[in-house]
Amino acid sequence: MRDKKIVKLTLAGMFAALAFCCFSYLRIEVPMGLGLTGKIYIGHAFLILSALVVGARYGALSGAVGLTLADVLAGYTTSAPPTFAAKFILGWSVAFLAHRVLHLHEAAPDRRDRIVVAAAVGGSIVNVLTEPLIRFSFKYFVLGYAYQVAYVSALNCAVSMALSAIPSVFVAVLLYKVLQRGVLRNRDQERG
Repeated sequence: MRDKKIVKLTLAGMFAALAFCCFSYLRIEVPMGLGLTGKIYIGHAFLILSALVVGARYGALSGAVGLTLADVLAGYTTSAPPTFAAKFILGWSVAFLAHRVLHLHEAAPDRRDRIVVAAAVGGSIVNVLTEPLIRFSFKYFVLGYAYQVAYVSALNCAVSMALSAIPSVFVAVLLYKVLQRGVLRNRDQERG
C-alpha cells in the first residue's frame, strides 16, 4: 500500500514538473487586444494525463501545483490563486469523468480510447467554463479591478483556454495511448 502511494506521488510530481516546463518554456503568447495577451500551451496535457493515470487527488493537485508554480515564477503572482483553483477543478473533473462516471480501468481495452477522449474533452470544457469565472471573481471581488477590466480579462482567459484545450487534449490522448501500450499495460496485468 505504501509503495502505491509513493508511485502515485512520484508520478504526480513528474506530471507537475512537465506541466510547469510546458508553461514556462513552450508557451505561445498571442496578443488579444486592450494590451492583454493570451497564452497557448500544452501544459494541460500533463494535467489531464496525470488525472487519468493517478486519479483525482494526486492528478488534480499535480496540475494545480505545477501550473501555480509556473505562474509565480513567471511573474504572474496575482494569477496564482485562481490558477490553483481552476487547474484543480480541471484535474478533478477529468479524473471524475474517467474513473467514476466512465469507469476507465474497468472498461474493455477497445473502449478505453473513447473514454480517455471523452474525459479529456469533458474536463477541458469544464475548464473553459470555470476558469474565466474564477479569474473574473478573483480580479473583481478580491483584487478590486474595475468590472470592465475583470470582464475583458475573463473573456481573454476563455479564448486562451479554448485554444489551449485543442492541442492539450490531442497530446494527452496520444501520450495516454503510448503509456497504455507499456507502463499501464504492466500495471493492469499486475492488478488482474
